[in-house]
Amino acid sequence: MMAIARTVQHNLIGKLLNHGLVFLINILIVRMAGAGDSGHYFNELYLLNILVFMGSAGMDYAAVRVLSVHPGLLAKIMRFFSAWVLGFTILLVSLLFLFTHTWNEWFRQPNWAILVFSIGNLMLILAQGVLSALKRFNQQNLVLALLHLAFLGWLGYHYVNHHPVSIESIAVGYGLMCILQGFLLWFACMKQQSEHVPGWNKIHFIRSGLGIMVSALVYFAFLRVDNFFVEKYDEPVVLGNYVQCGKIGQYFLYFSSIISSTLLPFLSGGDAVKGYREWNGLMKPYVLMLIVAAVFLALGGYWFFPWLFGPEFTEMYTFLMILLPGYISLGMLTLINAVYISRGSIRYMFWGDLAGLVIVCSLDALLVPEQGAVAAAWVSSLAYMGLFLYMLAGLKKQFTLPVLPSGIKDAGV
Repeated sequence: MMAIARTVQHNLIGKLLNHGLVFLINILIVRMAGAGDSGHYFNELYLLNILVFMGSAGMDYAAVRVLSVHPGLLAKIMRFFSAWVLGFTILLVSLLFLFTHTWNEWFRQPNWAILVFSIGNLMLILAQGVLSALKRFNQQNLVLALLHLAFLGWLGYHYVNHHPVSIESIAVGYGLMCILQGFLLWFACMKQQSEHVPGWNKIHFIRSGLGIMVSALVYFAFLRVDNFFVEKYDEPVVLGNYVQCGKIGQYFLYFSSIISSTLLPFLSGGDAVKGYREWNGLMKPYVLMLIVAAVFLALGGYWFFPWLFGPEFTEMYTFLMILLPGYISLGMLTLINAVYISRGSIRYMFWGDLAGLVIVCSLDALLVPEQGAVAAAWVSSLAYMGLFLYMLAGLKKQFTLPVLPSGIKDAGV
């Protein structure tokens, strides 16, 4: 138990340092591009992330589940992942070439930026799944931090020297950072020695990941669809304010996802948390930290946001006060998701996410055209709280279920 807690703490520190760098990058992009352009750019990244989620097929989670029990399969899985990334690259290049006009209507950033960001992000997702299964968290954090620092330095140099940088150039730079991170983590996975383990079932491996991927896509859409209603029915500056509230909300998710992703290989391996009480005791300090962060934002956000992002961001505090209860709920929800995944209860997660998505889309379509971003904030916050209560109601039962079997069939397993 102590070793697990220490691993969680070390990974938490490393990941929070990385997300601190990402937050600084976000601030500089906002200050250099303004509220309107930055809002559109971040919405474009959300769309590309959906594309990459689909490309990953949830196999990062499948890798965690399988490699946590059978690390000797690493070489086979990495060869399979390499072929998968190559196929994704060929498909994406073909789509960009065949439908260039359509892509240019949807995205302001160049096709080159779309390509390197998407491929790099896919490599990152798959490689982080492998390294997490092997419990090599510090290596991930170091590689990510070095590239984040390099990109932050590039942005900072131009910002301090008042050099104008277009959103297109920023998009290319961000994409290059992602693909370099992906290649370095990929190399780290390939360096790991592994033994031959026969009988790997690729179809079972893909199927196990697809269920998680579909659920993750629905969940991602549930969290981001309100941005597109605000983009359609409200002003660009309002969109910029609203998107930055979502960025703040992401840190509640990031904080919790660090803990969940660290625990997942232990939960999947069946060698860690034995019951609800033990898990609850491990989670209590992190829930307290989520609440403290929310109180800090509530007390200081009114003055802090315009100072940090610029004078255009005066509406951000109003939106955030509505969204904060929902963000706390999402943070706690993310903490319990690893338990559901380790028990294979993906359907339970999926139906909750889908119901939340349908509710948000329906109410946003009804209310946002007249009431604007304020209505979107209320709808999303209440939906986030509802989903958390739904998942919490079934949590204790999960600890009575067996750990999801790995699906590896050979003489030794």
